[in-house]
Amino acid sequence: MQRMLKMAALVAVLMSAGMAQAADSRCVAGATFTNETVDCGGTYISGGWCNGDDDNQQPIIKLYNATIKNAKFAQGKAGKGIQCYSGTCNVEGVTFDEVCEDAISTRADGVTLNIKGSTFKNTMSNDAAYGKKPDKFIQVNQKNVKVNIESSKFYIVPATSSTPSKITGKAGKIVRTCGNCSGNTGPRTITMKNVDAYGPFGSIAGVNAKYRDQSSSIYDVITITGLRVEGYVAPKSGSVESTPPICEEFEGLDKTKHSGDSPKLGQAWADKSNSCKVKLSDVSAL
Repeated sequence: MQRMLKMAALVAVLMSAGMAQAADSRCVAGATFTNETVDCGGTYISGGWCNGDDDNQQPIIKLYNATIKNAKFAQGKAGKGIQCYSGTCNVEGVTFDEVCEDAISTRADGVTLNIKGSTFKNTMSNDAAYGKKPDKFIQVNQKNVKVNIESSKFYIVPATSSTPSKITGKAGKIVRTCGNCSGNTGPRTITMKNVDAYGPFGSIAGVNAKYRDQSSSIYDVITITGLRVEGYVAPKSGSVESTPPICEEFEGLDKTKHSGDSPKLGQAWADKSNSCKVKLSDVSAL
């Protein structure tokens, strides 16, 4: 009898552990999570869509002061990915087989977004089901926001003979603060720690070092440490230009007042920039 009781207790413990790791049934496209932690158990988000690079398509998951863990997003199903609308949003152990428009973005003033232990891929394709030409993985909108990216991997995947509408060259960034949004303003603060970047990136990060017609005290800041980049070549003596560019400065525009794209100001390093807080020693080649 005692042996049977022990075995029953062991079975109960194992079942409890299994239940704790089971995927949450709410891990479906269009879900909203509020003030909670949702563990998708390593399964794919069911449903989804990808309407090319259409900025008006809907996100797959909305977070309101919430955490999503161990979710996977399939190619052609990632839409505008995960969006943070309030409080502190945590994205942990998430995998994007193929990013569509954006993978993750901030959508409200004053939010904090933490991304950790996640993997993101974007193929060099101009096909709508692949989100068209790679742009950025993380989009930072609104003001007074904080974004922390840690221990994650980002891939710009070169096209193969079977890739539809394949493109060549370099493209994409890990993170970009919005260049020409309506009412565009900062500041925005980003940290990137122990991140790996693979493939033909156009650059790693883009931030607004100033905003047109706004106070010079308003600018975005990114701090980068422990970055490893495939094919990285450090700047030659007397130059600031690395391959690929690590941090590029832009001028932010309010598109309700100014037309056109956000002007690029050039690559910068910590010794001569208020926005690009990255030293040569913070970057190495994979």
